[in-house]
Amino acid sequence: MNANRILFLLGSSILVGTFAQNLFMPIMPAMQQEFHTTSTIINWTVSLFTMALAIMQVVYGPLVDQYGRRKILLPALGLYVLGSLGCYLVDTIQGLLFFRVFQGIGFAAIPIVAATVIGDIFTGAKRAEAMGTYQMMLGIGPAIGPLLGGWIGGFGGHSAVFLFLTITAIGLLAMNAIWLPETKSEQPGAKRFGLGSFRDILFQPVGASVILIGFTQMFAYHAFLLFLPVYLNETYHLSAGQIGLVYMLISAVFVLSSKTSGRVQKKWGTRKALVLTSASHAVATVLFMLATNISLPVMLAASALFGFTLGIGMPTHTTLLSEVFEKERATAIGVYNFIRYIGMAAGPVVGAALYGLGGNWLEFGLAAVVIAAAVLFARVQIRKQQQRSIAPTA
Repeated sequence: MNANRILFLLGSSILVGTFAQNLFMPIMPAMQQEFHTTSTIINWTVSLFTMALAIMQVVYGPLVDQYGRRKILLPALGLYVLGSLGCYLVDTIQGLLFFRVFQGIGFAAIPIVAATVIGDIFTGAKRAEAMGTYQMMLGIGPAIGPLLGGWIGGFGGHSAVFLFLTITAIGLLAMNAIWLPETKSEQPGAKRFGLGSFRDILFQPVGASVILIGFTQMFAYHAFLLFLPVYLNETYHLSAGQIGLVYMLISAVFVLSSKTSGRVQKKWGTRKALVLTSASHAVATVLFMLATNISLPVMLAASALFGFTLGIGMPTHTTLLSEVFEKERATAIGVYNFIRYIGMAAGPVVGAALYGLGGNWLEFGLAAVVIAAAVLFARVQIRKQQQRSIAPTA
């Protein structure tokens, strides 16, 4: 079993899989006209996919822990193929929405299985480095997906986009069926699934810390993603193309910082790196809030710093969960992903409301406060656990 080859397979799977989330976004207005529907209904093609993705995290996690990585991933990828093919073949908006749910259910297994397998086959500093590489590949998909989708959609419409997704889905299923080994070990004393597993993860000091930080950071990040294009257009009068370049800059910084996360964890240790990188992200959020009205270059620099501090810290989350929950690794990652996705969904909605009440100072000031509160909670919980672990036994 070549660990680096498996890492490349998993990274490629998540990169290509994320295209299902964002490949057709540039052509959504054209899809609205083609399906003779409203903007609200066409937006449900994104919302239903995301809802299925989030809910299935807490379904797949325990199944992956109990039955194995391959046994869950391959049937899920089969559903992903069927969902993509259905989206390509249907000619009604109702059919498209139906098969988008299937796409989301199938895709949802990829992030859980990928992070779990990395935790299985790597240890120590190698695990931290591998998680950074995985996070980098995860970040590349959203960066290039809309550009690729705009080109494919411009050439052949939404049918060409979903045909492309179907072909890549078949490729993912074939590659994983051939090359992905089963990495689940039969450990004595491994728990069987129950609601108590979720409770144990949520109330374990490190688990609670990672999950809370993940939620607050995703809340801030998706509030940021919604705020940025509107502000750049209204305040600095940037065109859609120029705003796209800003997103590419932030994505590039995020990807590069994810790759360097392993070095940070090796130097400081993963627990300390979790606290320090999250604290730096809270500071970067405050700096972004202050920079928005100074000048465009200053705002762009603050935006890049925001993306950098987020990217360098994200791999510490799954590294710690893999380390602490060795027997329930997939379940822990599934719970983490589920709550993180809730933060993603809440960020734009709550952020827009806060902006309406008090501008970007209230929106990002509050975001910085909740991240800082999560960091303080994590620091206290991790210190308490460390003190208990070194306390002399009677």
